[in-house]
This record gives sequence, structure tokens and C-alpha cells, in this order.
Amino acid sequence: MRKYVGERIQKLREAQGLSRDRVSHLAGIPVDRLEAYEKGSVVASIGEVIKLSRVLGSKVEGMLHGGGTVSEDITICRAGESLSGEQGNTDQSYSYSCLTRPGTVGHIMEPFLLTFDPRTPAGPPITHDGQEFVLILDGSIELFYDEKRYRLEKGDSAYINAALPHTFHGVGDTIARMLAVVSS
Repeated sequence: MRKYVGERIQKLREAQGLSRDRVSHLAGIPVDRLEAYEKGSVVASIGEVIKLSRVLGSKVEGMLHGGGTVSEDITICRAGESLSGEQGNTDQSYSYSCLTRPGTVGHIMEPFLLTFDPRTPAGPPITHDGQEFVLILDGSIELFYDEKRYRLEKGDSAYINAALPHTFHGVGDTIARMLAVVSS
């Protein structure tokens, strides 16, 4: 899926006659990083997908899944499965799986399962439009939010304004998993 998200970014950018430099400037993402996303050699974080979707006039689900093709009132994602594949490690120190069906029309929230390896260095704080709700499923997570640090344990949750600088990082000795629901 990493390659397909990058291809969608590139196709949207080119269809609008926008240079990488222009999209990079508007999204606040370094041009070499945007190029790496388009080539599929680097995985964009969820926040960066949101930023790029705003700049390119696409909904987040269109960037992730290729546009709406399925209209259903219910989407079920069985345990241990991702409906759209797993994205590898991001520079935000996590990998993620989408928990909605690719191409479902009308979703205003995007749920993700994030996995943190505490041995991976923490990523830089980011900002993006919308809000996030997170629930710690396993392990411990450190939330850096608006210049403060919070340790979240299994069962803890947080609801944040994503326009303020934030990042998450696994802490402790075990892999941590977190459910994140992001409004688009």
C-alpha cells in the first residue's frame, strides 16, 4: 500500500499542474520527503497524509484507499486483519494499519491501529487539521502534546486537537499498540 499512496499523491499533484516544490511548501513537508513518498521509499505519517490531502483537495480516504467505490453503512475489520494492508515504519516511530474498507464513501473519521517499537527513536512533533482520539491497547505510550509529556498505559485514552504539536512514542520494554481515530 505504501507505493499506492505515493502514486496517488503524485497523480493528484501532476493532474493539478503542481510542482513538488509548491506542494512541499504548501504542506510544510520537505521536497525530498515528498519525492520519497511518491516513489514509495518512505511511508507518510497519518498527519502528513492529512496535510497532503488538504493541499491536493482530496479526502483522506481517497489518499489512503484510492477514492470512494463502496458505500456501506457498516465496515467490519476482523481481529488480526487490516482492510487495506499495513504501512511500514514512519518517521513518527510507528507503523499503522487502516481499519476501514478501502474505498468506503462517506467516512468522516479514519481509524488506525498503530504499533510502536520502543527501540525506535521518537519522531518530531507534527500538526494537522482535525482531532484525534487514541486508546492504548497494549504497552505504554508517551504522548508529547503542546510541549508537555504524558505517559499513557493500557486502557488509557486521550482526545486531542491535532492542530497543536504532538507525537506519540512507545516506551518500556514491549511493543505498544494504540487505536487512533482521526477526523478528516
